Amino acid sequence: MNQFVLQMRPDIKGPLISLVEYYKWEKFAYLYDSDRGLSTLQVILDTAAEKKWVVTAINVGNLKDERKDEAYRSLFQDLEIRKERRIILDCEQDKVKDIMEQVITIGRHVKGYHYIIANLGFVDGDLSKIQYGGANVSGFQIVDFDDPVVAKFDQRWEALEEKEYPGADSRIRYTSALTYDAVHVMTEAFRFLHKQRIDMSRRGNSGDCLANPAVPWAQGVEIERALKQVRVDGLTGNIQFDQYGKRINYSVTVMELKNNGPVKIGYWNEVDKMVVTKSDLYPNDTMGMENKTVIVSTILEAPYVMMKKNSEQFQDNDRYEGYCVDLAAEIAKHCGIRYQLRIVGDGKYGARDAETKIWNGMVGELVYGKADIAIAPLTITLELVWFSFWYPDLVPMSGH
Repeated sequence: MNQFVLQMRPDIKGPLISLVEYYKWEKFAYLYDSDRGLSTLQVILDTAAEKKWVVTAINVGNLKDERKDEAYRSLFQDLEIRKERRIILDCEQDKVKDIMEQVITIGRHVKGYHYIIANLGFVDGDLSKIQYGGANVSGFQIVDFDDPVVAKFDQRWEALEEKEYPGADSRIRYTSALTYDAVHVMTEAFRFLHKQRIDMSRRGNSGDCLANPAVPWAQGVEIERALKQVRVDGLTGNIQFDQYGKRINYSVTVMELKNNGPVKIGYWNEVDKMVVTKSDLYPNDTMGMENKTVIVSTILEAPYVMMKKNSEQFQDNDRYEGYCVDLAAEIAKHCGIRYQLRIVGDGKYGARDAETKIWNGMVGELVYGKADIAIAPLTITLELVWFSFWYPDLVPMSGH
């Protein structure tokens, strides 16, 4: 690494290897999209040779935008043929979002699949569509929103005018937090230089820009030394560098997606390595269901679901009557949950487009996370049997 380069982003190789070891993965696919992913891949392959792992590495960074959705679907169908259901996504959140949308489309977000998102912003992306599918989703978080320093900044950040400060209407992303911390580091370095009475305004002798090797600006060496001596608490935790300009003594939170959202299940640091603070690492439990309103997708069809004649005098679930309406009420009473009946938007039961492989109707609402349960007079067809096979945790309830 160039001596004048400081790496604000903590290295994810250590946390990633530790998490794979903790899960005892021996066969998995590694999807990456950058040169940084190549360096991580090298460490994974070195570890794989030592531990006899079987790793399938795929570069998804060179896919053409206009064909990427189709390419992602084809890729995951190929991985399914190889029985690859443990997958590392070493991509930034925008690409993770694109990939996950296609994963949901072809039904690879259900129980039996496990994804590790190998960036440092697990809570930055919208994982709500995959949340109730049943798949395990794990990852890492560098910005701790429970930390007082972060909480104070986040309060000020969200109070800004969104038109003037794009993104201010939501929590700060980890990449923005790293930028903020970089400015903080530079400020501290120049404050140190000022205290040392080092004059940064001195002009050096003119030099050859094409000199090989390059001749550094004299003050540049002073700045480099000052930057590497900085030690502060930032939005991304303890900020400290080694002699090569790499972050050291940092901590990364290990996350897992549960039905009630992202949950901290442990942490990683250079001394302790992987430390699990919650034992229920694998199950995608149903805790939190009692604290949410369950969305029940249904369709108007007599005598199963009908609008009451005087429905305008009622609100919410009381507007409907019929066998499926009574069934939903009894299930909710038995399970002790709140629920909301919602008539399917396109008025369809659910079929899969042969070309795009996308589901519509109530089945589509289940697949894409718009509903938690479907209760309707469904006829069991071969296609619905296929759906039930791939989506065992999302089987709709038939009124027949």
